[in-house]
Amino acid sequence: MQKFFVLTLLLAGALTAAEPKGVVATIATDNYITTADMQARIETFPSQYREFYSSPDGKKKILDMLIEEKLLAAAARTGGYATNPEVLRTLESIKAEVMTNQYVKDEISKLTVSDSEISAHYNASKEKYTLPEAVRASHILVDTEAEAQALLQELKGGKDFAAAAREKSIDTGSAQRGGDLDFFTRGQMVEPFEKVAFALQSGELSKAPVQTQFGWHIIKVTERRAAKQQTLAEVKADIRSELLLQKQRNKVNSLLEAAKQKYPVKTNPDNLQ
Repeated sequence: MQKFFVLTLLLAGALTAAEPKGVVATIATDNYITTADMQARIETFPSQYREFYSSPDGKKKILDMLIEEKLLAAAARTGGYATNPEVLRTLESIKAEVMTNQYVKDEISKLTVSDSEISAHYNASKEKYTLPEAVRASHILVDTEAEAQALLQELKGGKDFAAAAREKSIDTGSAQRGGDLDFFTRGQMVEPFEKVAFALQSGELSKAPVQTQFGWHIIKVTERRAAKQQTLAEVKADIRSELLLQKQRNKVNSLLEAAKQKYPVKTNPDNLQ
């Protein structure tokens, strides 16, 4: 009798130990939903929804969703769908995709880029890491030349450029910033505008209104930036990312080539019709 009691306790302990941690629901007797299951499902949602699903109301919805899935899965299993040919084909397809992704991920995770490789690339491609000449300009855009001429005279007389841009410019986007267009390089603006802007010195106004297809501009250059060779330190992280991506592409191509050699492919184009 004592041995039977001890055995019963041992079996009870074994059953208790088999239950996972953080159980929030049990379907039938041995199908569990845990807090880890819920957190894993929450993390599948876009970041903007995770705060809600981490709240008590959100967690209740997640739990209801998981319970419904478990119940329907149990019913499907009882109905023989675990061995359904279509289900097995789909599972095999999913397995192949997951296996392939993990294989490629593991292979490319071994790749590294050394400092010497970065230096060699930088020295061979310095022109690629040269920042071109740029100017920062503000403008006021109006519909007519007469309006632009009158406004230009006011500006030459001391009217604040930013205030005039906010008041008069029909380019509403830059008007809110006092006419500021930020830095731009050659080729980013229409030609008549660019020609005048790059000819002005910092703080200088265009001597006359400039016409483009958008209207009449009064231009003020606020800052100039000469062409500059970026240092290795400034571009090192970018080069590392670039070379690593290149190595990853090459690795995937080499894996494909090796697979083609080992597993010959024969196609039947006629069957594609």
